[in-house]
Amino acid sequence: MANWKMNPQTLLEARRLFHSTEIRLHKFNHVQVLIAPPIVFLPVFAHSQHYSRLCSQNISFFDAGALTGEISASQIKQFRIEYTILGHSERRMYLGETDDMVVKKLDLCFQHKIHPILCLGGDKLASKMNIKNIILKQFKNCTKEVSDNNLVKIIFAYEPTYAISTSKNVKPETGAFASQMIKYIRSLIAKKIGKTKAVSVRVLYGGSVNKNNVHDYASFQEIDGALVGGASLDPDNFYEVIKEFNHQASKHNV
Repeated sequence: MANWKMNPQTLLEARRLFHSTEIRLHKFNHVQVLIAPPIVFLPVFAHSQHYSRLCSQNISFFDAGALTGEISASQIKQFRIEYTILGHSERRMYLGETDDMVVKKLDLCFQHKIHPILCLGGDKLASKMNIKNIILKQFKNCTKEVSDNNLVKIIFAYEPTYAISTSKNVKPETGAFASQMIKYIRSLIAKKIGKTKAVSVRVLYGGSVNKNNVHDYASFQEIDGALVGGASLDPDNFYEVIKEFNHQASKHNV
């Protein structure tokens, strides 16, 4: 999954990036690719994707009303948007997004048949010592009102703040540790809906994934994919990330 965040700055650059990414995706048969550009570019690409799916970086926790600058689930649905990110660490740390807001956003996603990508691990005080407690707290708070049928529709993303490339004193997560945390997230899911259903829920890793380290993550079968930030702005780099996950997935699908 490509999260472009607040990039690029012009429509011309966005078109180039989107098409440079999209044109290569026909080569891959074992992965699904999502692209989350800034919201202003979503209408432009609504009918341009052939091998990828569009994703919103956010939705409002209300579906209509006087909320200056917000965008609703109803509005993005008009542009064939099937996915949205919720609870991203940057929104939590810089824009005040809370678990209570995420709960409301999840409900709107289910109402409008939008697949939520729920990020866990985003906290300004996150460290390897306390990341499990943060995940547990966020998971419980955000999914407390979610039915079993809807829980399987969520894509989870383990996104430890300290491993994100834009954070200070970045300490990239090892694939082994990321795999352990994803197993832990899946165990929390299993407690709610059972092990059989939990296996079908996708859990991604997000935190400085790029072409140089992707093998360390993709080689662990527990890690279903990557939420890619900075590297997704370089089509060559992002291509290598997709290629590696596709390669690893092909070995398990034989």
